[in-house]
Amino acid sequence: MIRDLLESDRNQTIELVNQFFRKVNELELDGLFRIRPRAATKFTDIYFKLIGTGKVYMRGFFQEEELVSLVIGRIEEKPHLEEERSLFIDLAVTKLGKKKKGYMSELLKDVDRWCLEKNIPSIELRAILKNEEAIQFWNKSSFEPFYIRYRKKII
Repeated sequence: MIRDLLESDRNQTIELVNQFFRKVNELELDGLFRIRPRAATKFTDIYFKLIGTGKVYMRGFFQEEELVSLVIGRIEEKPHLEEERSLFIDLAVTKLGKKKKGYMSELLKDVDRWCLEKNIPSIELRAILKNEEAIQFWNKSSFEPFYIRYRKKII
């Protein structure tokens, strides 16, 4: 079942966000891009504070009471573009051992419906190139590569 994440889901949400952050930190990146300890708690709490604004998407797929997959995103205002706003997905993750069961695909259909209801014409996200599992998933999804983000290490 897909539903909004509630404050009572905080610990499960932090656990799943932390799973994703640990995976990112395990990737061989540029040595600078590292997610700090306790970032999952801070990230999650910020989004829980924003829920009442109507400017965030924060829903999960639950098997009974267990949170198995979630998508967290925010509306980006773009007054300089004709589209005017989009939903930017900050995090999309499925629990280890629960992948390839269609939970994320169902959540992404829900994201589409949510955006249609709010008259949001586009959805964006970014994926780390070294996260091959994510790249494969997004390449098979209805999302299309749109632009490339470059990074340069200075220090």
